[in-house]
Amino acid sequence: MFVLNVAQPGGAENHTFQLANTLASQGDLCTIVSLKQEPGKPLTSNVVSVAACDGNRLYNIDTMRKVSRLIRAQRPDIVVAVNQRPLLFGVISRRLAPSGAKLVSIFHSSYLFSLKDRVLNALYRPLFARADALIYVSQTQRRLWEERGYRSDHATVIHNGIDLSRFSPCSVQQWRNPTRAAMGFGPLDYVIGMCARFRPEKNHRQLVDAIRLLRGRGVPAKALFVGSGATRPNVEEYTRSCGLSEHVVFVGMQEDVRPYVSAFDVGVLCSLGETLPLAPLEMMALGIPVVISDVGGAAEIVRHGETGFLFPVGDTEDFVNSLKTLFDPAKRQAFGIAATRFVGTNFAADRMVEGYKEVFQALLGRQ
Repeated sequence: MFVLNVAQPGGAENHTFQLANTLASQGDLCTIVSLKQEPGKPLTSNVVSVAACDGNRLYNIDTMRKVSRLIRAQRPDIVVAVNQRPLLFGVISRRLAPSGAKLVSIFHSSYLFSLKDRVLNALYRPLFARADALIYVSQTQRRLWEERGYRSDHATVIHNGIDLSRFSPCSVQQWRNPTRAAMGFGPLDYVIGMCARFRPEKNHRQLVDAIRLLRGRGVPAKALFVGSGATRPNVEEYTRSCGLSEHVVFVGMQEDVRPYVSAFDVGVLCSLGETLPLAPLEMMALGIPVVISDVGGAAEIVRHGETGFLFPVGDTEDFVNSLKTLFDPAKRQAFGIAATRFVGTNFAADRMVEGYKEVFQALLGRQ
């Protein structure tokens, strides 16, 4: 049983559904429980049952009781809590059930952006001692949290993985030209794309600034934003204020991002905080070089100067210089080939799933 905050598209959520779907297709009985509901189309599955609660308050005893009833009825061997709040619900609901299920925490977050985050961090920290296994998705992330006192004898790192059968350079050949034409991009346009939910920490405005600077230096750069979220109106207004509306395209949330990512010449992330983002790995698997901010586990997924570039957080000049380097089609092609090879070797979904299965089987072997 997987417990997560909400079944809406996002890095941790997509990862959870990918893992549960794969395990279910291999014969394991999996359930996903989302603690709250949000507007928008939720993630769904054909092979995993999804139960939605409406515990939209930080702590909701009715939701805890519902999760405990699900645990009591389904009798899972393992309860997997995805991030901190689900771990709290997992700890309490497992006791209410009561259940002898093993408790695993998969930890996707890294940064404490607000006072609220820091206060909750103090509350959540003792819960990690209750987990039978703690799984990080990045070595950098693990070091960061251990420095904050999150230490466990049962901690390990399992990198995120990409379904290489879905994200393949062959897809780019199928979708690239039709998508670019539909978006109004010409054959000589330098399309720089970003695939991310519109949240403050994703820092979308930096790409708008980069387009302005590149065009001022004679590069026919255009931006393609894939995703939706709270900060999208602000970024659209900023784009208009910069006089760049005809050079920046917003396509909103897409159920299948591959046709749009295939239209990119270069993929970017300008994030102020990340752990181990899936979007750059998906771009690289498609053969698209990336330029991303050097934050979290970025250096674990990008070989600087070979599969893409890293730039210091907030350094727009360095960001622009890297993008200008990749304006050269020959460099883009060489970087793209190296990126596909690197992801295939190190970040295949099969490799990720095997890592989780080893952890789960070891836990059950101790019962």
